Amino acid sequence: METISPQRASAIRGMVIAYVADHPVHRRPRRWSFSVVMMGVLIGAGVSTGAFAAGTLLAPGPLQPVGQPGPDLGEPIAAPADAIPGSPVNKLLGAPRTLDYAGDTTVSLTGRPAAATHARVTVAPTITRGEGGSVSYGTDSGGNNPSVSWTANAARPGGSPTTWYDFPLDSSVTTLYVSSAGSGVLTIQYLEQVPTEFGVNANGQSYGITGDPRGEPDLIAVVATNGRQGYVYRAELEEADGTSAVRQFDSPDDAVAWQEANAGIVQSVPVYESDGTTQIGEFRVGG
Repeated sequence: METISPQRASAIRGMVIAYVADHPVHRRPRRWSFSVVMMGVLIGAGVSTGAFAAGTLLAPGPLQPVGQPGPDLGEPIAAPADAIPGSPVNKLLGAPRTLDYAGDTTVSLTGRPAAATHARVTVAPTITRGEGGSVSYGTDSGGNNPSVSWTANAARPGGSPTTWYDFPLDSSVTTLYVSSAGSGVLTIQYLEQVPTEFGVNANGQSYGITGDPRGEPDLIAVVATNGRQGYVYRAELEEADGTSAVRQFDSPDDAVAWQEANAGIVQSVPVYESDGTTQIGEFRVGG
């Protein structure tokens, strides 16, 4: 029986949905996917948590869809004082482009600024009261793109429900693909991203955002249930969210069995300041 490689385990973890919502969000089933509710916000690279009015969230797509292009970002710089270490510094290039979409739509990404490393795509779907919907958007023609969906109960007209993603660009990327049964508005803003270094505390532990292509820090940035920004130990988070278990899975049945065994169980992970010792809150996983 074939075991899962570290690369495949990472891909599975990329499918774990990090969201806080009042209503369940349904996605197209994926063969190896399983979802874990996180009561708190996981801070990662390149994706939004775009909110509905009245506290309902339009959940983000996966943090790292498999097989993304890899632009040359250059050497990382020290993170600015007001930035979370590891998060990129974004330079806006040119004016944003806004257009309507309806159904399946393609948008050319050629003719962009030469310095552009990413395209920030913001999607604002049209919400009809009492009707669910979904939209996927991205640069992969095969459909390996972020997608968001909402139920009829969660659909609340008014406000400005949006979600966004920073898509990496290289010479292979020429088109944005939008797939939806409905309509809405999308905005494209080109960026030049400059990576920043992880921080290192007095104990020699690295800290910063999750989803960085260079790897994961020892302490991962989160927003605790009390609203305070801090860090959780990667090892503790991986034990709680199933990442450690994923490394031992031999089949999709193992993923299903793990999820069933942990259904309804809420685990609290301590949240610390960047020193890794001063606790300031908790981050809950499961339920």
